[in-house]
Amino acid sequence: MENTSTIQHTPAYQTTPLHQYSTVQLHPVQTTYPVQIYPAKSAASAATLSKTASAGIFGFIVVSTGTMGFNLNKVSAGEMTMAQATGDSVVKGAIGGTAAACATAAATGLTNGGVAGLAVTLAAATGISYMINRIIS
Repeated sequence: MENTSTIQHTPAYQTTPLHQYSTVQLHPVQTTYPVQIYPAKSAASAATLSKTASAGIFGFIVVSTGTMGFNLNKVSAGEMTMAQATGDSVVKGAIGGTAAACATAAATGLTNGGVAGLAVTLAAATGISYMINRIIS
């Protein structure tokens, strides 16, 4: 006679829980004392900070070198001194770097990238750059 359970006369192999056949091995959780009360910072925040800092540095480099190239033409024409050109390039580079960092933080926090991320980055960078230039002027 076939091995059957007493309920509904179903063969035993059909009522056995399937998890007993899985190859996953569970180990007890080991804790060390003292137990941390507050959760650790997530890796996502570190990645966001890294992206933001990288964007700020890259924005500073691109804007300041582009401005310096433009200002060197004015230095050659005698319209500006080298000190003025350098100062103007650093200030505009700082504005561009700040705008790029803020825009990257906004895009990272609000979107998953793609076209929406690009749109948020462009809008935020333009708005922040405009706002800072408006305050300085």
